[in-house]
Amino acid sequence: MRPTASYGDCCFAIFPRALKTLAFAAAVLAFAPQSGAQIAPAQVPDIPSVEGPITGPGPMYPGLRPLTPGTEPADYGYVTEEFFVSGTTLTAAGVVQPYATRILVRSPKNHKRFSGIVVAEVMHSNGFAVTFEPSRHSFLLRGHVHVEIAGQQGNVNGTVKPYNPERYAPLAITSGAQTSQIVAQVGALLKSNLRGGPLDPLRVRHLLLMGTSQSSGVLRTYQSQQHFQASMPDGGPIFDGYLAVSTLGGAPMMVVDVPTIMMPTQTEVNSGAAAGNTYRRPDSDDPANRLRIYETAGMPHANGRDTVAYTPGMCTLPVSDFPWGAAVAVGLNHLVQWVDRGKVPPRAPYIEVDNDVANDGSRLALDANGNARGGVRNVYVDVPVAQYGVPNAGATPAAGFLCSIAGWRLPYDEEKLQSLYRNRLDYLGDVTRRALELVGEGWLLPESVPGVLVDALEIDIPRRSHP
Repeated sequence: MRPTASYGDCCFAIFPRALKTLAFAAAVLAFAPQSGAQIAPAQVPDIPSVEGPITGPGPMYPGLRPLTPGTEPADYGYVTEEFFVSGTTLTAAGVVQPYATRILVRSPKNHKRFSGIVVAEVMHSNGFAVTFEPSRHSFLLRGHVHVEIAGQQGNVNGTVKPYNPERYAPLAITSGAQTSQIVAQVGALLKSNLRGGPLDPLRVRHLLLMGTSQSSGVLRTYQSQQHFQASMPDGGPIFDGYLAVSTLGGAPMMVVDVPTIMMPTQTEVNSGAAAGNTYRRPDSDDPANRLRIYETAGMPHANGRDTVAYTPGMCTLPVSDFPWGAAVAVGLNHLVQWVDRGKVPPRAPYIEVDNDVANDGSRLALDANGNARGGVRNVYVDVPVAQYGVPNAGATPAAGFLCSIAGWRLPYDEEKLQSLYRNRLDYLGDVTRRALELVGEGWLLPESVPGVLVDALEIDIPRRSHP
């Protein structure tokens, strides 16, 4: 067991961001996800106690669904370690509430591979790391560390403890309102580079926070409750950047003083179109308000490629297999470059909206091939062999919600394919050229190109019988 982490003999000058807090309070309140949010002077959060790595009794809850053989973190030379963290939080009335929960640290076995970037993610309410899991190929190749925080009361009571009651008997989160403070305390622990801490001997250069769907809501609530209210001992932010994917509702991302990338999918664009997509606010490079919104054409909230819950026939239309993880990896990489190297990311147009549901049942404007116009482009909509749309629907009432967020994919018929491509070689050439263009434009990562080509090789393009 590693000893309890503490600040030890380290001495820091504390410079709360009071002036910055006052300067941006009005903007923060305007974009806060909860009405009535108040901005308090920044304070250094308590560092939680740490126990671990935990080795038993019994099996560890993995935090990931069963993965395709050869794609586990271990296959990339990563180790996964579990730690218990415990401390106390304060209610608004000053009542002390204890907590004890777990974090998982996925890090390169060869410490020389560590990029210096740690990306934290609060476990989704479904019990999984739903941002890391689909995007893990790029994440692991690039040597980042992933920390999964069981920061929600339901993560502990509904997921982790029932999986192995004996192993997780010490864990308890007193109240659902503790989550943001737990995330702040764990973030401060990770970023402090403490001897005996869960990342020791790795040295963190930057710490990011990401979340998807329900866990992106946790991220947004953290921003409103803790981003300006909690800081590191030197007065800097705990999290140096944020990635929010598939985030629901019409509220814009909060204005914060670190880079933020928001990635609404076609599902969110469609559902928000009638109200005017009110989550949209202008991209900005202002140091006090760095923001990019990336809406990826063809990308649904959920898909059958990454989510094993979808079975044939459960939805009225074939479930989309759009490569969600590769798209998210692009957003994460731009965030990392922005935070770590100051490389300003490209801007992208929004997905176009016409509010005409007569086309494909969505409010999106479609191109000549039936796919969304505008947005972040990709091979799947620019060299298409299918139409990618939203929303889907459940074949039974029980499947209604899952199918409504899944999106759909309708392959083109033979006549349509022959109108677009002379033959299979012609199609593969177009795919390759477009993929390389997208890499150069920053909308496709080099490590994702093989996956695009594998998908393309599975497509049969009937040869035209005439020129």
